[in-house]
Amino acid sequence: MASKAKPATPASAKPAAKRRPAGTPATSRQYRRAQRDRGAATRAQLIDAALDVFGRLGFEGASTREIAKAAGANLAAIVYHFGGKEALYIAVAEHIAGRIIVHLGPTLAAVTAPDAIATPAAARAAIHRLLGNFADVILGEAEAERWARFIVREQMQPTAAFDVIYGLTGRAVINASRLMAAALGSADDADVWVRVFTMMGQVLIFRVAQAVVLRRMGWKTIGEKERGQIKRIVLRNLDEILDAEQQR
Repeated sequence: MASKAKPATPASAKPAAKRRPAGTPATSRQYRRAQRDRGAATRAQLIDAALDVFGRLGFEGASTREIAKAAGANLAAIVYHFGGKEALYIAVAEHIAGRIIVHLGPTLAAVTAPDAIATPAAARAAIHRLLGNFADVILGEAEAERWARFIVREQMQPTAAFDVIYGLTGRAVINASRLMAAALGSADDADVWVRVFTMMGQVLIFRVAQAVVLRRMGWKTIGEKERGQIKRIVLRNLDEILDAEQQR
């Protein structure tokens, strides 16, 4: 006798599919992403992205979501590395100050030596070196344009990040005013400080008003040739200021 066929098991009665165990490709990608976002490379990418976004939009206008997207990181990475938007903003200011001091630090150290102000001639040579190096850093570094946007915003509406920026610029101004006073044989007073700010402003204007400069000069960018021309005129202006003051 032929055996009876077993009735088909209804689909609803089939055992539930087993869960995909941990370690499958989807879970692994998430894990690897989380681990990557905790690394130093992601922290650096967040700072770089934040420098651009904060510089363009300001602190209030920038969103952490946009920064994370620009960095190619999860939003949670900002919390992991910095705790929040405010701390990230301070970290960007510290990054700018750190990058500038890498390039300007050796010159600042040299011009603080006692022999830098031993004579008016020595002081003049030292301030030439400081101003020339300042021009090279502000006009020569590719990312200096982004530094300038961030710093200008802090000048207009200072936040806690201003103290970080001032810690660097204040040091440069103090050293420059000391050299200027020694070169002129005068007291380190308000007139000397104004001269120093005027002198530094001759360099900064090429970043702060870069769009105007490029259009009027017909330059595509401020390259080595353009920077050399700017430095030559700025240093000549410095000598003319010193010569005029010494003849008074």
